[in-house]
Amino acid sequence: MDKPRVQRLRTRHLEPFATDADGGKLPGGVLSLRRGLRLLELLGEGEGGWSLADLARQLDVNKAIALRLLDELRHAAYVYRDDTSETYHLTYKLSNLGLRKLSQTRVLDQTNGVLRELANETGELVRLAVVEPDQRLTWVLAFTGARRSLHIDPNYRLSIGYNTHAAGKAWLAQLPVDLVWPILLREGLEPLTPHTKTDRAAIDADLRQCRERGFACSDEENELGVRAIAAPIAIFKLTGERHCVGVVSVAAPTSRMTQAELEAHAPLLKATVARLGEIWPMDDKSQSIPPVFKTAH
Repeated sequence: MDKPRVQRLRTRHLEPFATDADGGKLPGGVLSLRRGLRLLELLGEGEGGWSLADLARQLDVNKAIALRLLDELRHAAYVYRDDTSETYHLTYKLSNLGLRKLSQTRVLDQTNGVLRELANETGELVRLAVVEPDQRLTWVLAFTGARRSLHIDPNYRLSIGYNTHAAGKAWLAQLPVDLVWPILLREGLEPLTPHTKTDRAAIDADLRQCRERGFACSDEENELGVRAIAAPIAIFKLTGERHCVGVVSVAAPTSRMTQAELEAHAPLLKATVARLGEIWPMDDKSQSIPPVFKTAH
């Protein structure tokens, strides 16, 4: 019998999928597709493998439906089953697709050395998130400082809380003010820790400070025991408009670094994103970023 396990994951970014925008039931094929995609996200966020019962519980379906979806994903080589533990895991096929996409955009070639240098200089976790055309941030790269024996897991949060993470705040601060709250309300303002800001006035004040300083802060707002700073990467399009294409964050354990000590790295962080803005690949995707991403002034 499957035994429930505690999984360390965050699922608020997983959109409801039981009905379509008009409130009617989704066609069976579309619903199955969404459930399959949600399975991939769950398998990517959990620590270790997932039992069939755990996955069915997360999808709110019976085990027969979950098993059919898993069998299809296994057939397509996105998932494998460990027969010893009777748990399901992602294969490397999905990550290979992501790496191919990054290779096509040349982001890996252009940013690896710069980000690794920042990680070694600070000794802390450095991550890069890119702006997607649908007004979202996605983590794509992570480096940890070589001098530290204690590291933050680079995958401790696969999703980005726009009101909780320094990276989310740094990006929102670059958007026109009238676009900020529709995004926040779409993603939700779930308090992740006792320090999470959910009050509109407090969030607006936080974003104003970010615009003034050129970087954002998160002090145990996204994860207890972790604080971070982040700054936006800006490029100039061929039209001369300035747009935010990504964000770089530096995170450290609270046991090792005070907020003031972490913010002392802000000049180095801002110099890093300035360098990335100068070498950022100007592919078709960068050129087609909608005007909503124009940096606020």
